[in-house]
Amino acid sequence: MLLDALSVALIVSGLFFFFGAVVGLVRFPDFYTRMHAAGKGDTLSTLLITAGMAIQVLQHIHGPVEALVAIKVLAIGLFIMLTSPTSTHALMKAGYDDGIEPVVKHGMRGVRDLGGPFLEGARPAPAEAEPAAAGGAKKKAAPRKKTPARKAASKKTAAKKATKKKATKKAARKKAAKKKSPRDEN
Repeated sequence: MLLDALSVALIVSGLFFFFGAVVGLVRFPDFYTRMHAAGKGDTLSTLLITAGMAIQVLQHIHGPVEALVAIKVLAIGLFIMLTSPTSTHALMKAGYDDGIEPVVKHGMRGVRDLGGPFLEGARPAPAEAEPAAAGGAKKKAAPRKKTPARKAASKKTAAKKATKKKATKKAARKKAAKKKSPRDEN
């Protein structure tokens, strides 16, 4: 009876934290905070639910098979506890490398203040400075880190510009050749 109550309490608390993760996914403003909610929510929730299930299985133990099932359920919880934060971190790093910018509201302290790399150049001006619309100077954002995707995109852009430049020169030569037509020489 006591183990049933403990099992139900663990499973319900796990569902509560899953609900909190869902609310975070819906309500948070940007990719990074949503990933944080998802990563924390599913790790803790899964651990609580698998612990409740393991207690439920252990309560009805009649031999080594049930004990093995409980161990497997706890191993699944441990595996998720180790892999979920790692995968969340990898996804957030991929988003950062692709140039996904976090949402910064006026007056909000950035991650950069705490030593993180995410808001480099995107930090709002100090409160005593006037906003750019009211005549204050606007800070220029620092250049982004060159990732392989950005390098490839800049090569494509450079190739397009070079092609356009060649086409412009060719059109100018044709125009100059038209001006020097045989009629003008007579």
